[in-house]
Amino acid sequence: MDNRQNEVEDASGLLSRTFVVLCLVYFLNSFLSSPFSALFPVYIEADLARPPWFTGYLRGLMLLLGGIFAVVAGRFCDRFGLKMTLIIGLAGSALTGLVFRTGDPVGLSLLLFMMGAASGPWSTAGQSILIRAVKPAHLGLGGALYFLSNTLGNSLGSLCTGLIKTDWSFAQIGVVMSVGMLGVIALAGLFLPGDRTPVERAKMAESESLWAAYKPLLARGEIWLLLSLRLTITTFWGMATLAMPLLIYRVAQSESMAAYFAAVSLVVAAACQLGTGVLNDRLGHEKPLLIAAAGICLSAVGMAFFHDSLTGLFVCGTALTGTAWAVSTLVPKLINDVAAADEKNRVVGLGHMAWSTSMVSGSLIGGYLVDLHPASPFALGALLAAGGTLGAWRLCAHLDNRPSAA
Repeated sequence: MDNRQNEVEDASGLLSRTFVVLCLVYFLNSFLSSPFSALFPVYIEADLARPPWFTGYLRGLMLLLGGIFAVVAGRFCDRFGLKMTLIIGLAGSALTGLVFRTGDPVGLSLLLFMMGAASGPWSTAGQSILIRAVKPAHLGLGGALYFLSNTLGNSLGSLCTGLIKTDWSFAQIGVVMSVGMLGVIALAGLFLPGDRTPVERAKMAESESLWAAYKPLLARGEIWLLLSLRLTITTFWGMATLAMPLLIYRVAQSESMAAYFAAVSLVVAAACQLGTGVLNDRLGHEKPLLIAAAGICLSAVGMAFFHDSLTGLFVCGTALTGTAWAVSTLVPKLINDVAAADEKNRVVGLGHMAWSTSMVSGSLIGGYLVDLHPASPFALGALLAAGGTLGAWRLCAHLDNRPSAA
């Protein structure tokens, strides 16, 4: 009965229960964790009076653990199933609100350690469920709707954060975040359909070591092209996500303004994600990917020139957010095209590890450069994005010359 149910849901694609519940869980998770993404650098500087490099260290710790555990999560998905791995990841999100109730460096480090370890399973399982729930022909739109759930949740949550921040303390916001996440975990456990792991694949997973499972993937050129896209553009995105809220806070002298920027930029990003997904399904991946990557380059140049203007930061930062999320929207489809059916979980894990590694380095570099000169993270980012655009072009050329791995 369970097998027949899963087959029906796989065939129904975007309307399947699996996909709908996954998007709802992603939306609620992003909504409740949005104060962390919008205000964490501000909290460290305004309430704890610590320099940007300390923020970079904490974010780097979390992201590094996320990348390491994403690779492990690829194997978890093969052996224990996607739903179980996803719930393990969600459990770590319940700790996010505790960050705003902790000022001790050791306590913060421990919290972000656990959050990072949980973010790997969450990201790997979520994208793996997406790839399996949606037909390959509609994976562009499916990926857009999936990431759109995150963007809209983050945007609405950031807007609410900005509205209540003048009256609520960081600690009060943190309580709401943690309690709400317990409800999201219950929702996923009750309504997300279970998945099956074929006996043959499970036995193979048990017989292979972690290195033996990933070594064949690392010998393939298209895998490295996909990873290079993440390593270049995401390194810049790591710098930008740390620098943008700090610069807006410094220029506007308002904590709420950083949250309003997050809300506005993510609304625009949502439109970019949806448009990119539709274009991908109609035109293929090449044009949307290259246009979005080039847009990141131009946005970076604009941020470098207008780093001391609130209007310039809003306009160029919003453009950067939109184009960066557009590129991310296409990643699940690229993974599906590159990986064979029994490789997808592991390629998702590798991709998230590359993303995490890049975000770590970007956060550390950005924390240093933004105090050296406000324009420097974006000048370096323009060069990295140019390299990413070249890598994207080479990956598209490679995929156009081979049959789809769907």
